[in-house]
Amino acid sequence: MTKHSGLVSLSVLALATLGALGTQATAVADPLPYGPDTCNQGFVWREAGPGDVVCVTPAIRDSTAQQNQAAGQNVEPNGGAYGPNTCKQGFVWREAFSGDTVCVTPAVRTQAASDNAAAASRKAANAPAPAAPPPCLGPNPAPGLIPAGVFC
Repeated sequence: MTKHSGLVSLSVLALATLGALGTQATAVADPLPYGPDTCNQGFVWREAGPGDVVCVTPAIRDSTAQQNQAAGQNVEPNGGAYGPNTCKQGFVWREAFSGDTVCVTPAVRTQAASDNAAAASRKAANAPAPAAPPPCLGPNPAPGLIPAGVFC
């Protein structure tokens, strides 16, 4: 075999190998464990009420559960201008979702509004997909002839 026919053989091998890159099967990611409402790591559902799947920190969820348990303590016992759900002085409706009339401090309502505004960014379905690693075709069969980067 001549020097040129060896180069041609290596070139054909390299082209055939590179052509196989486009035919590799793409791995399919597992579906999100809780569907489109799956939270990013470090976040959990707030659960201020039925169907409340806004993603918050675990501390906010715990605080929300405590607020729900103590809901009756911050309501005017005889009602008021807003009916039976009128809050005591210094408290406001949380408004974490439509119809949420749990009485909380204004800071808690502000936090709930902030969490609602950030809701989409905390869902795993909206997170950017991780970059795929570059394909690796094994050791370079012709170092110096085939550029580095395709083989590892």
